[in-house]
Amino acid sequence: MFNFNFKYPIGIDIGAQHIYAAQLKHIRQGFAVRGLMHQELDDGAGDVPDRSDVLVPLLKNIVKSKRFVGKRVVLHIPHQNIVSFPMRFQVGKSETSEEVILRESKEYLPFPMEEAVIDYPSIVSPSSDSNNWHKVTIIAVRRDDIKQYLLILKKVGLIVEAVDFDISSLIRLHNYLYNPTHNPILLLHIGYTQTLLSIVSRECILAYRYIPWGIEILVRKLLANLGLANNENKAEILLRKYGLAHKNHQNRNKSANLTEDIEINDISRAIYQTIMPLIEELIHEFHKIIAYIRSEKQNVVFKSIYISGQASLIRHLDKYIENQLNIPTKLIDPVNKMTLLDSAMLPDISEGATFALALGLAMKKVSWL
Repeated sequence: MFNFNFKYPIGIDIGAQHIYAAQLKHIRQGFAVRGLMHQELDDGAGDVPDRSDVLVPLLKNIVKSKRFVGKRVVLHIPHQNIVSFPMRFQVGKSETSEEVILRESKEYLPFPMEEAVIDYPSIVSPSSDSNNWHKVTIIAVRRDDIKQYLLILKKVGLIVEAVDFDISSLIRLHNYLYNPTHNPILLLHIGYTQTLLSIVSRECILAYRYIPWGIEILVRKLLANLGLANNENKAEILLRKYGLAHKNHQNRNKSANLTEDIEINDISRAIYQTIMPLIEELIHEFHKIIAYIRSEKQNVVFKSIYISGQASLIRHLDKYIENQLNIPTKLIDPVNKMTLLDSAMLPDISEGATFALALGLAMKKVSWL
């Protein structure tokens, strides 16, 4: 008889500009955070074959770190390597769902099917009046791209147990932190150059897409408008300190129940006026994905919006989104909801939101003999 040991490997989330690594330990109360590490790619990851020289030394830091145990990992690869799309299909009497998905996906892939690795994390079964139409979310990657990442991690002594996808990890984290409901919710994960926007329910992924919007465009706008001499760190500090606080102050001043006073000065107003048009572009993307779901199903009630990633760098972004969309909005702070085995793991506890994908990835349980 085989005895399988279930363990939680290191979750490594490789993005366009950052690497986030996380490892968990299961305790009686749930998950404890064993280790966290964040590293920045100064020049970006670029194409894997050409930029392995950038990734290898950073991944070696993870191997050497005493924050992590073991060499086994679950991996996210950058969104640039991923193709995703929704699809409808019908299953004939002599076919399986998998056969139809593989056949129909050929029409949407930008590369040959024989070069693809395909996953479909969500399939919606047909209702009684849908004429046997299924809905599926397809995620595909070139096989050679995955092989390149496997070789890079093998080079530094890491063993890849699985390649997972961002939406799956984000849903896994959300279902651990909050009770999933039948009503659809919106999950927003802001990255450096791209943002993941999705609508999910307990049963399935209703909509999922990346949009070309990230913290970088806000930083670049502040650098240009405020004359910060390419000091990105200073721009991020201003976003964290002021962000959209000016709007929040205006709203509270209109209320008779003013409970606290926010210092409003020229710089906070200038920051708000600079970034607000760009934030409205994000709000527009919310409206588009919500309209898409309501075109599919009328009278949909959205229970809440959960935001993570570098959303934590924008002060009061959650309040702004809630006011604009009239949907309760919450910043996911996963580290604050877990036990830290080392309290000095994060210099600033608010940084926990940026580790959301890595923590969801680290929750993927793998087994080996």
